Amino acid sequence: MHLLRQAHPFEYRTVGGLDAEAHADLWITVSGSRAVLVLSGCPLGDAAAALNTLHHTWLPYLLRPNTQMLVLALHPRREGVKARALVLPLSA
Repeated sequence: MHLLRQAHPFEYRTVGGLDAEAHADLWITVSGSRAVLVLSGCPLGDAAAALNTLHHTWLPYLLRPNTQMLVLALHPRREGVKARALVLPLSA
């Protein structure tokens, strides 16, 4: 896999109706058949809304329609605790 986009800033509408900003990293295989999207900077409760925004604005221009994608939402790192990720379903 290689990094296609790193720390790409984007805006999305939160569940509460506010505009917020987050970042996304997109990793893709050479063949383009699989991709990994890593969301950071958004609360886990808003991760589905952020993913939905990317599905409509950014991802269609970077990925083929038949690309299998894994989406990870990073938990913020806390003092003494490693950063963790939540795997999101692609039903957004």
